[in-house]
Amino acid sequence: MQQSWSLKVAGVACAALIWGFGTTAAGEAKKVRLAYVGWEVGAAIAYVGIDGGIFKRYDIEVEEVFIRDLLTGGVQSLIGADFVLGFGNPLAIIPPILAGSDIVSLCAHVGVEPYGMGVSSDITTIADLKGKRVGVSELGGRSDLIARVMLRRAGLDPVKDVQIVSAGLAPNRVVALSKDLIQGAPLNLQFASEAKRLGLKIIDLKEVPTITALLMTTRSFIKRDEETVRRFVKGYVEAIHYYLTRRAESIAIIKKYFSGSNPGALETMYEAFAAQLKPLPFPDIEATQALIDTVAAIDPKSKSLKPADLFDSHFLEELKANGFLDKLYVEKISL
Repeated sequence: MQQSWSLKVAGVACAALIWGFGTTAAGEAKKVRLAYVGWEVGAAIAYVGIDGGIFKRYDIEVEEVFIRDLLTGGVQSLIGADFVLGFGNPLAIIPPILAGSDIVSLCAHVGVEPYGMGVSSDITTIADLKGKRVGVSELGGRSDLIARVMLRRAGLDPVKDVQIVSAGLAPNRVVALSKDLIQGAPLNLQFASEAKRLGLKIIDLKEVPTITALLMTTRSFIKRDEETVRRFVKGYVEAIHYYLTRRAESIAIIKKYFSGSNPGALETMYEAFAAQLKPLPFPDIEATQALIDTVAAIDPKSKSLKPADLFDSHFLEELKANGFLDKLYVEKISL
């Protein structure tokens, strides 16, 4: 299988990996290691959980380690090892699952951004793109995933009904549209406005979700040590609350991991990630299907996968049902 797509997801948290080492007596903290693949804001909740002392309150003791696995964001390191949890490249989770690995995602962070579909003059609706060429920055890139969500919303199969091609960055896609080299191209709000100024047609300008980070484990570990996973997820959800409600403290923690960054950049980084966060990080079905569609263009076997095959959300469902969030959040929240 080609591997180029696994490197291309902009904004993905290829940041960390967690695994257990050794057993502990009853009542003692469970010791785990957190191995960073690279410092990414998508792993900021883990930073907060560690430095804010939240995981310790749930009897989880974390040791941070640095590893090198830029290709998959640590996904490959989960295979055949006694790993507990980890962050990884969302696209890279699918091939191992197809090959029989029991990797599964527990939580997902999802970014939402307004996008429109730039189209040639003879196109009236996105459904009219059937049989046409849709240009994206690169296969597996953010605009590719965005395009697949938009196409599915219009009732098209992104793998069968259109030809998705690499057409470069947004300015290049606008030029390709103007020359009818492509008949559709996803464009964010800024470039959609520019394309309109040039006389191009923009349709269906709506907010579109993409997965930016996954928190993963293996099904075998859940079966073997479910309570450790439950405690970690509970601490992780509380760390989200900390991040959203304690801005100054969270920025101070991020600064430790991004030393040398100017204060303005750290604040921007904080705000951008805070905008993605929900009290419970459930997966987004549309964004997950876009991941499957992207891999299906390379490996047809992934067509058999459903979004539910990639996630085990029962720990989050427990927290939703048992009143944990009502105690955690004073203000009214939407689930």
